[in-house]
Amino acid sequence: MTNEYFKKVLVVGSGNVGVLLAYALVSSSTRPSVYVLVRNPQYLKLFRDEGIKIITADGTSLRLEGVHFISYDDLRKIGLFDLIIVATKAYDSLEAVKQVREFLGSGGVLVTCQNGLRSYEEALEILGPSKTATMVLNHGVYRVGNREFKWIGGSTSYLGGKGISRELLSSIASLLEVLSVQVVDDIEPYRWLKLAVNAAINPLTALYEVKNKLIIIDENLFKIATMVVAETQRVAEKYGVVMPVDPLKEVVRVAEATGENYSSMLQDIIWGKRTEVDYINGEVVVRGRRAGVLTPVNEVLWLMIKYKESLKRMT
Repeated sequence: MTNEYFKKVLVVGSGNVGVLLAYALVSSSTRPSVYVLVRNPQYLKLFRDEGIKIITADGTSLRLEGVHFISYDDLRKIGLFDLIIVATKAYDSLEAVKQVREFLGSGGVLVTCQNGLRSYEEALEILGPSKTATMVLNHGVYRVGNREFKWIGGSTSYLGGKGISRELLSSIASLLEVLSVQVVDDIEPYRWLKLAVNAAINPLTALYEVKNKLIIIDENLFKIATMVVAETQRVAEKYGVVMPVDPLKEVVRVAEATGENYSSMLQDIIWGKRTEVDYINGEVVVRGRRAGVLTPVNEVLWLMIKYKESLKRMT
């Protein structure tokens, strides 16, 4: 069985999210041709020579079969894609969109899939609403080795776009059926809900290098998380966004469900990489300033993470 609209798919980025999306695509009953764009030449060679393994939540180890790992130089030889999913870190997404937009077919769609806000807006400016959608991915995955990734499961993810038909969006969702993707008419409430959760959990776990469960176990951390969520909710309301559920309850739910996990921001700190804090707490602060809403707790966490980033780079 093939997908009527999306037979040839490019995933931009071979990190945690990119690998999970590639796994979901090749697991689909519609069986599209899947290509993963790998920027690092060493990882490109490793993945081509030895492949990638996905370890599921129950400990099953699966080899990622049917994926073509390619470089930017390979793109012109391959031609146009029906669907491009940008799965880079938020700070790389704008450049990624600029580099791959010429390889999007005339009826194709580009989907952004980043933490925080801004990446979708930047892609919209470049491609317009008729070719751009975004996904809120509510699944956890982390690297456990150079070519091994642990998928810890997750909950319903959401897909939406301002100028794309529901039929097209549903076709994309069907390609990602193992991730339980739901098409919604308005994606903004779900983007802001995840922003509130990430803004509360990620910087605190990264600063103190603790598992997610500590956010709700420790009274002091939970008080800070509560203040972060309240600020984020006030900013969202100024932009006319009402979150689909109580964001503080969602923080508790996520912290309980992922209690033994390390947040993506903490993983970035551990690996000495740049975090996405500019697009999470930083974006709450920036948008709060525009709307006249004070966000001092988000701002302090933003600055503290930026300092911790610089410490890791110096060591």
